[in-house]
Amino acid sequence: MRSVADRLSETVHTAKPRLLAISEARASEKPYADKWSVKEILGHLVDSAANNHQRIVRMQGARDIGVFRYAQAHWVESQKYQTRPWDAIIELWFQYNSHLAHVIGEVDPKTLEHVCDMGYPRPATLAFVIEDYLRHLQHHLAQVFGNRDPREREQWSSRDPEGAPTA
Repeated sequence: MRSVADRLSETVHTAKPRLLAISEARASEKPYADKWSVKEILGHLVDSAANNHQRIVRMQGARDIGVFRYAQAHWVESQKYQTRPWDAIIELWFQYNSHLAHVIGEVDPKTLEHVCDMGYPRPATLAFVIEDYLRHLQHHLAQVFGNRDPREREQWSSRDPEGAPTA
């Protein structure tokens, strides 16, 4: 998983100055109540880091950790990322992902086939969780940097652990 860890580290180090170049006003724009602002997207990526951190660590300690899902919209709404300073969200995201890159780089390769239930048709392996985490982060950064109307942002395309898109 060293290559994924290195790509994650490179991604967050490259993205941080670009994120800091986005103004507080731009990051806070929320023209549609049902679409996340840039602040909320990055906050969602903090939540994703927190949940996947738990998965990655726990999956190394057990062959099957059972069900591990989280309600993304609830996490974003309950933490009120809209009210946080933009630079504070960036720093939290950067530090958490820098640590997660370290954790991923140290994963015991013998545990990569351990599984958890993430709500897909089949259990997800630790290898899948790690690789999909980076793909998910890159997807949302593309939304942040894309400057598209929130209604026209490309939607996340989930993949089940076998690599097939899910409905």
